[in-house]
Amino acid sequence: MPRLATRILRNAPLPFALLLFAHAATADELVLRDGSRLIGDVVSRDDGILGFKTAFAGLIRVKWEEIVTIKADKPMEFLLEDDRTLMVTRVDNEADGLRVETAEGGAPETLTQEQVTLINPEPWRKGQGIKFSGHANASLQRQTGNTDKDEIDLDGDFTLRRRHDRFKAFAELEKDRAENQKIKDAWKFDGDYNYFVNKQWYWGAFARLAHDQFADLNLRTTVGPLVGYQWFESEELNLSTSTGISYVKEDFTNEPDNSYLAIPWNIDFDKYLFGHFMQFYHKQTGFWSLEHTGDVVVDTWTGLRFPLVLGLVASTELKLRYDGSAADTASKTDTTYSLKLGYQW
Repeated sequence: MPRLATRILRNAPLPFALLLFAHAATADELVLRDGSRLIGDVVSRDDGILGFKTAFAGLIRVKWEEIVTIKADKPMEFLLEDDRTLMVTRVDNEADGLRVETAEGGAPETLTQEQVTLINPEPWRKGQGIKFSGHANASLQRQTGNTDKDEIDLDGDFTLRRRHDRFKAFAELEKDRAENQKIKDAWKFDGDYNYFVNKQWYWGAFARLAHDQFADLNLRTTVGPLVGYQWFESEELNLSTSTGISYVKEDFTNEPDNSYLAIPWNIDFDKYLFGHFMQFYHKQTGFWSLEHTGDVVVDTWTGLRFPLVLGLVASTELKLRYDGSAADTASKTDTTYSLKLGYQW
């Protein structure tokens, strides 16, 4: 038995070495400009960042300009700007473009940097299926003692994205009570449909509904067509802006009702900072009355999201609201600071 144990221990490194060699032989290789070589799997490239999964550090993100060569054991799918796809086994990132070898063999091809839109794109990018993403957040507070106060703030957004169109929705609910008296009762819903005529420009329609009891607003309805521009769209960075013409109808509880035409706008921006440590975001919606130039309504949400685990996310947010068309008995500005716990997908 001692001899058998000694023999096993003596030969144990060999199978481990063979397993390690087998893994390296079936993995992708990344060569960087500083001479480093990484072994792992190419995940995707989007917005100039290559996702590369390694055994020692998990998913890492590498700037495309820092890469010299990628040797792929499993062919990578290149999506080109003309919507063609290439299955590539090797790419050399050279100063005058990309030199690629395809899975079909033959002579290497040369592509410009601009020709390659994505590497290993998600199915919806190729017109296959739908991408569903969004956030759901809650901010709850219960205070007792000298002050009896309850606060319930809920909000959420989701996006359904296909290759040529998109539907976005956002909703929030605020209900606050102090000393058993309601002090805030407001909700809001926004919905947009966008059809992309190319990779940046889109047109569509939108609808916004808002209620604020303590601003004397029973219901504000805003609808109309829109035109927009998608400046950036990726996991790392998103920015879209839109405007159009809208019809606004305001139903007040005590003041006379109102209706008019207005110019609306919308801004959606988010960007990851310090890798994926946190995400800065800014959302703004508003409109300007064409009949009463002093009637401007602006809602902004600005904050930082901190991804936690299993899709959970903590966030801190500043919300500003200006309502130039508010009833005379109501304040035109409202500011809210929030700490939230939510889920993203």
